[in-house]
Amino acid sequence: MALAVTLVLTADRRPATPPPALAVPEPPVAEQPPPAPPRVEIATEAELGRGETLVGSLSRNGVDGYVAHLIDTGMAPVFNFRYARPGDRYRLVQNEAGEILRFDYTRSELERYVLVRDGDALLPSRYEPDLVNQRARLAGVVDHSLYDAMEGLGGEPELAHDFSDIFAWDVDFSRNVQPGDEFAMLYERVHVQDPGEGLRYVHPGRILAARYNNAQADYTAVYFETDEGRGGYYRPDGSSVQRQFLRAPLNYRRISSGYSLARMHPILKVRRPHQGIDYAADYGTPVWSVAGGVITYKGWSGGYGRMVKVRHNNGYETQYAHLSRYAKSLRVGQRVDQKQVLGFVGSTGLSTGPHLDFRIRHHGRYVNPRSLRTPAGDPIPAHAEPLFEAHRDELLQALDPEPMAVVTNEAL
Repeated sequence: MALAVTLVLTADRRPATPPPALAVPEPPVAEQPPPAPPRVEIATEAELGRGETLVGSLSRNGVDGYVAHLIDTGMAPVFNFRYARPGDRYRLVQNEAGEILRFDYTRSELERYVLVRDGDALLPSRYEPDLVNQRARLAGVVDHSLYDAMEGLGGEPELAHDFSDIFAWDVDFSRNVQPGDEFAMLYERVHVQDPGEGLRYVHPGRILAARYNNAQADYTAVYFETDEGRGGYYRPDGSSVQRQFLRAPLNYRRISSGYSLARMHPILKVRRPHQGIDYAADYGTPVWSVAGGVITYKGWSGGYGRMVKVRHNNGYETQYAHLSRYAKSLRVGQRVDQKQVLGFVGSTGLSTGPHLDFRIRHHGRYVNPRSLRTPAGDPIPAHAEPLFEAHRDELLQALDPEPMAVVTNEAL
């Protein structure tokens, strides 16, 4: 008889005893490298003095000549240091090995050049700030001089200079300014947009409209560009303010001798023609060309001392005598612009004191400079007249016909 056996499997529901935990060893602490020594940077800052070159200034401050050479050649694509001038500032940063890390060269708030190391290369660039122009008014009455009146209202000296340049063909601001004369101008104030700091005023910009009222006349001018980038000042009727000749070739104190056909010579003591005008001025006062032209003579001319002659259009020639010295690089055959400096007041030749003997010849004959009225420049072209008239009306309305002192930092 067979025996049947049944095997029953049952699960053991008792909790299993966990195996003992294995001890995990702590990872070994990696050896920390010693902290890197701080990078050593050597900064050199200076300002160029009168007659000083960049190389000379760097050498004076202990910078190696080879470093100066690298700066000069590295900056060449953006700036030529032959045009460096007194007052330019720089900052050189080097590492302890003497390598250039950065070089900043600042000529003004609006002109700065940078040389920066990128690996083995030195990369030059020009800093271009964001500029914002705002309009402002300045108006008042002359008490003593135009410069004093504008300065008293908070205007910078260059504003008075630019204003007098606009009307230089009509008004001799060295002699013809009288107390009670009225002036007004609408001009731009140039600001730099500093990130996070807002606008920062830098300097006055272009004069857009100007008016000068004296006992003789009321002079008004507005700036207008007939072509993009090419503009000038025009009267309200569209005629050009500019003429062929300026009223005077320098800023002078007085006219010591006028045009005469029989003047007693102060040294020779004989009567002889004096076919020019003697302008008494301080020694070294700049003398400029009254019109654009070509230098035809530069040298000693007997009793006239050091002299320059300039040939102009329409058969005119101007002469500038008794100069103390000539403008740098002036040469015969050179073209000069109106108001370009030719030389400086002196007392060379037969002269009793520092002054300029100024003469004009027309087709070989001397003429009286004080009575000469030369042609005006080109008027507004016919195709631009409607645009000019709208531009003129807008500027003159902003100029305000009533003379009123306005703080120069008040934007319109």
